[in-house]
Amino acid sequence: MDILFGLAMVLGIGPALALMYVVVRKYTFPRVEQPFFSDPTFFGLFMVGLVIGSVEFFAMSMLRLSSNMILMVLLSVIQMMAFLLVMNLRRFRGKSDSVFYGYGLGLGTSSGLATGICFTTTSVISQSSAFDASVLVLVVISVSLTMILGACGTNVGEGIARNRPTEYLLQGLLPLVAYNMVLTVLFSDASAVGDIVYYASAAVVMLLSAAYFYYSMYVRLPGVVRDVLRMEGKRRDDIPR
Repeated sequence: MDILFGLAMVLGIGPALALMYVVVRKYTFPRVEQPFFSDPTFFGLFMVGLVIGSVEFFAMSMLRLSSNMILMVLLSVIQMMAFLLVMNLRRFRGKSDSVFYGYGLGLGTSSGLATGICFTTTSVISQSSAFDASVLVLVVISVSLTMILGACGTNVGEGIARNRPTEYLLQGLLPLVAYNMVLTVLFSDASAVGDIVYYASAAVVMLLSAAYFYYSMYVRLPGVVRDVLRMEGKRRDDIPR
């Protein structure tokens, strides 16, 4: 049991830590002399996200949300509203660093949710001794959850920074709904939907989350930070490209 939980922790939190390092290292010390956000606040929101993700997993397990596409759409709305509820504090409104805090919140949420999913799934796999393609699909679920929720959290953070929370919440909700609907297939038995549909769905969730993550964190993020700084009456020449 301890080994399975350790594996679940690696699969659940590992992708979030990796993507945290890859993205935010360009915006903090030592890459820039003056960091674009506060590290303690970022990690504090990451921990808040861990709690949110764990609660979401508990709700998914108890209510069997993952077995119904309509309920997974409802989960998407709850996930985005949870981001908005946490981020919509006065201290975050109109601040450029809120974009990064939204990212930290999204990564934490994905870690809590993915760890629970990985733990329950590896327990089942170990009992059936079918430790093969199922593990690969589990990695796909964990990595894709990290990317989609990290990007969605950033979306909400941008809305808070621009003082337009509802608009940006809806923008992030659309890809998350599409992702969760396809994810429903991966929570079902491969034999019930067919191997082709099952593994095609795994490819779709990975491609969808990767495309949205890349667009949010690499194509748009530098421009977003620049725009919000301008709204605050600030200017910096060290924004990463």
